[in-house]
Amino acid sequence: MDPVSGAKAAANTLKGAQTAGKELGSVVTSQQADMESAVQRQHQARIRARIAEEKRSAMLEVRAVQKYEQQKSHEREIERIKQDTVRRYGKNSWIEVESLKAKLQKEEAEEFQMIDHDRQRQMQAFWWCCTAAALITYFFKLYKS
Repeated sequence: MDPVSGAKAAANTLKGAQTAGKELGSVVTSQQADMESAVQRQHQARIRARIAEEKRSAMLEVRAVQKYEQQKSHEREIERIKQDTVRRYGKNSWIEVESLKAKLQKEEAEEFQMIDHDRQRQMQAFWWCCTAAALITYFFKLYKS
């Protein structure tokens, strides 16, 4: 083998190695860019989630203040009604109103219990009908065969 062709082969090998090194470098650079992009997307998602949580908590505070204002308004209205009732009908009238309120609440609770009981009875009747229909269908299928 002559020295010139050996030198050319060595130069070609070095050029090939250099080209392979450049390609490998670009793959590594591309992979690093993809990883950095993924990290940045995660970072942005965390920032958006934190902002959303801050907005949500701020909205909860606003809703809590609104609820508080409604309760205070309700209490003021009850106090106004109480004073008006006492002024019109006397001191003991408010005690009678509260006992009537308790009686109405009890009747309402009993009515809800009766409604729930009726609903349960309807569900039981429905399931009995389904069971009967399934049995009848089974026996018709059994005797038809």
